[in-house]
Amino acid sequence: MLILNILISIAAYCGNYLYMTEGGLLLKGLASGCFALMGLINLIYALIRKEKNKGFYIFISAGLMLSMLGDIALNVDFVAGAALFALGHICYFIGQTFLMKIKWQDLTAAGIIMAGAGAFLLFHPLLAFPEPFMKWVCFAYALIISLMVGKAIGNLIRKPCAVTVLYGVGSVLFFFSDLMLVFDWFIGIIKNAGELCMATYFPAQCLLAYGMYQNTKKK
Repeated sequence: MLILNILISIAAYCGNYLYMTEGGLLLKGLASGCFALMGLINLIYALIRKEKNKGFYIFISAGLMLSMLGDIALNVDFVAGAALFALGHICYFIGQTFLMKIKWQDLTAAGIIMAGAGAFLLFHPLLAFPEPFMKWVCFAYALIISLMVGKAIGNLIRKPCAVTVLYGVGSVLFFFSDLMLVFDWFIGIIKNAGELCMATYFPAQCLLAYGMYQNTKKK
């Protein structure tokens, strides 16, 4: 299973590279399909092994599937893509609550990230949205991803281990990727923001997917 996870991750990175160099929605969908497939395989593996915390595996896998759909939708309709990603983050958040119940560390971390993200979107002088409502779409999305990242950081603070490190790093990379997307689409002052977005996005998703397998190794 470890080798299979590594091979699928490599396929995702190769697909992302081809998408970044060649473009095309098909290549992006195939690359995203890799981490969704990894999640599905790890879910089936966990169910076969009759792992505890089935909700963790189910919701993380659902989050990966929604992210794959969000990837495709984002190239067609920004709001639809953002909505699918937001649902994916909600699944990631719920999945992590099966590992550890919500505690004050989670809410504190989420609150700090929300405050920073919200202030950035509301007050950055160079942000230029093509439609006013898109600012509020991004604002709502920022609150949701902040909650997911806060939960991952809270879990890591409370119980440092391989799984919580994977979700902590993966979630932070995801947040950074989305920040670069905002710079690329709505600010334009960072030269390689688009490349940084994609270069951190796929490792983030693959870490979240691999974390499912890593959790089956805990005893």
